[in-house]
Amino acid sequence: MSYYINPTEEDQCVFLTYEGGMTAAEAESAREEVNAVLATKRWNRVVVDVTQLQSIPTALELFEFSECLFLGLPRSARIALVVRLDQTRHAGIVENIARNSGVIMTYFADVEEATAWVNLVGSFAAPAQATSLKARRNYRFRTPLKTKR
Repeated sequence: MSYYINPTEEDQCVFLTYEGGMTAAEAESAREEVNAVLATKRWNRVVVDVTQLQSIPTALELFEFSECLFLGLPRSARIALVVRLDQTRHAGIVENIARNSGVIMTYFADVEEATAWVNLVGSFAAPAQATSLKARRNYRFRTPLKTKR
C-alpha cells in the first residue's frame, strides 16, 4: 500500500490518500503522521481519500481502521472520508463508529465537497449544496409527512 499525506496551508487541512492495499500497520503509521502534522500546525481538519484502495477490508479490519483513524485527534477535529460508490456501505459503518466515539465525520463521493465540509466553521451540518452520498440517499427516500384532516 501507498499513502500520501499532503498538508495544505490554504485550507489548513491535511489530505491523506490511500492507494492499493492497506494493512493495520500502514494505517497506524499514516495516522501517526497525520496527527503529528495536525499537532505541529494546530489544525483540526482531515480529508481521507480511500477511492484508490483496491482491497476490501473484513469487518474486523474495518472496525480496527475506524478506531485507529480517530486516536489522538484534537477534540474539534473534522474528518471527511472520500469514497467510491461501491464503498458506501463500509463508509457508513466507519461514520457510525466515528460519531459514537465523539468524532465529527461524514463521507462524500467528491473531494471538493469533502474539503468544503471540513472547512465549515462552527457548524456540524453539511452545507445545503453538499451532495454527500448519505444526504442524497436520505433525500431520495424521504416521503412527506401525512397530515390529519
